[in-house]
Amino acid sequence: MCDKPKKCLQTCFLKITSLCWPNQPCYFALTQEVYQVNELEAFAILASLPHIGATKIRLLLQHCGSACAALQLTEAQLRLLPGFERAIPHWNQWRTNSAWQRDLELAARLGAQLIPFTSPHFPKALLENADHPALLYVRGELKPQDQRSIAVVGTRQASIYGAEMAEAISSTLASHGFTVVSGLARGIDTAAHRGALRTGRTLAVIGSGLARIYPQENQSLAHEIAQQGALISEFPMETPPDRQNFPQRNRIVSGLTLGTLLIEAPVKSGAMITMEKSHLYKRKLFALPGRVDNENFRGNHLLIKSGKAYLVENAEDIIAHYSDLFSMAAVPKASPQRVPLDKEEHTLWERMPSHEINIDELAILTAQPIQQVQRILMSLILKKIVKEFPGKIYKKN
Repeated sequence: MCDKPKKCLQTCFLKITSLCWPNQPCYFALTQEVYQVNELEAFAILASLPHIGATKIRLLLQHCGSACAALQLTEAQLRLLPGFERAIPHWNQWRTNSAWQRDLELAARLGAQLIPFTSPHFPKALLENADHPALLYVRGELKPQDQRSIAVVGTRQASIYGAEMAEAISSTLASHGFTVVSGLARGIDTAAHRGALRTGRTLAVIGSGLARIYPQENQSLAHEIAQQGALISEFPMETPPDRQNFPQRNRIVSGLTLGTLLIEAPVKSGAMITMEKSHLYKRKLFALPGRVDNENFRGNHLLIKSGKAYLVENAEDIIAHYSDLFSMAAVPKASPQRVPLDKEEHTLWERMPSHEINIDELAILTAQPIQQVQRILMSLILKKIVKEFPGKIYKKN
């Protein structure tokens, strides 16, 4: 019972009269003690309960007016709600299980904030979707400019071409004021975040808790994103990266944005699920064309041929679709810098194709010994105009 008894503005459809205002603390008996629970803590408790997902939380709030009021339901009252049968055995476990308290303590320790969908700080774009999450955990800062965002997605098994295009396009989008949204996965997601960090903001939506960054090799990248954008999850802090979490994560990636760019993905892939969600949310879809004999681009070509996605070759093609939001002329472009090359370096550079090439092919193309080609390539790599990839594969930067 509240310390200042006042009837709620809304009454639960079960004719329950709550004695808590939505933003005032409620008191619950936990074992032999009374514990004060505020509205944000009540949201965290509901999110931690088994078989109580975002849809059921929204339903409870719709009928009871607040998370605090929802927690006051008895098991008998909950049984009257359709679809809550599996949740009933676990309904009161939070009173004796302090996992939700540890979750909140961990969030505070890691600098994460909890944003319920009732908060004015909850992303407005997500609220437009019927399946939006009930609660977000955020490390970093969400800003009003993030309403102007583009998702960049693709396969974890990215090609060199795909990774380079993801990084380059994301960098240009960010430099023109777009926030780049992706999922922190290996491959295309990682390249997209890195490109955006060079010139602007990026948001990473993950399929685990914020204390369980996945994959492990992206820990430092996640830290950079939290400093220059935000890490976002709808899962409690220590939730492991279970397989079923990622399709759920994908709806947030697409739901946060004005549109989604597919860099490369097979027809059956998580990235295609994200594209399908974007289409469902009536967001614009963009796809990069690729080699017709590469399975990784079958998803791209399917979307382009079906007319669901616009074919784009660069960031400017995407920016043109949002000319009412951005003025490309207002953003100064850096002048290209010339790198001094000696005669050998210039000759090799001129003969290198624009696509990837291995050192054996390059030696044949230039009619030079491999050792000499390798020496010149090393110099070009140091001058940052050639990139080296595993397997002695090289490409103009």
